Amino acid sequence: MRFIARRDGNDLEVEVERFGSGYRVKLGDRSLVVDMMEIGRYLRSLRLEDGSQFAFAHHREGTMHHVSSGSMNIAVEIVDPLALRRKKVDDEAGAGGILKALMPGRVVRLLASKGDSVRRGQSLLILEAMKMENDIQSPVDGVVDEVFVSAGDTVEAGGQLLHVREE
Repeated sequence: MRFIARRDGNDLEVEVERFGSGYRVKLGDRSLVVDMMEIGRYLRSLRLEDGSQFAFAHHREGTMHHVSSGSMNIAVEIVDPLALRRKKVDDEAGAGGILKALMPGRVVRLLASKGDSVRRGQSLLILEAMKMENDIQSPVDGVVDEVFVSAGDTVEAGGQLLHVREE
């Protein structure tokens, strides 16, 4: 799994994958093999591949992780990059707005027309991308102001699909 660790305004890419009985953790350019064990509700034990071992307290509040060991206290936000991308798309659509294709594809079917009232989550069109049909939904309750594509059209990533005005 890939994550972004955010601390003091700095982002670090983190990749975690199963490796034997533990995990291989990639932190930017560094790679570590670790084994972690829960030894209490908030206590963890971490053993590195060189045999060194650390005990620490860990508490999670949403995406914030608070880690303490001895006199060291760290707060790190762990973010799923796919969630960030979805949030960015939602933010770009904002309170309505232009819906754009996330990846190149072909419009299979239009499910809404100009002037239609739509509800948040309602399917507006089907976009085929990478041999999968993707249901493009309205981000808000509103009215379809403009439709920029027709069934059968191909679109590039970022291509405009339609505009929904929030009501």
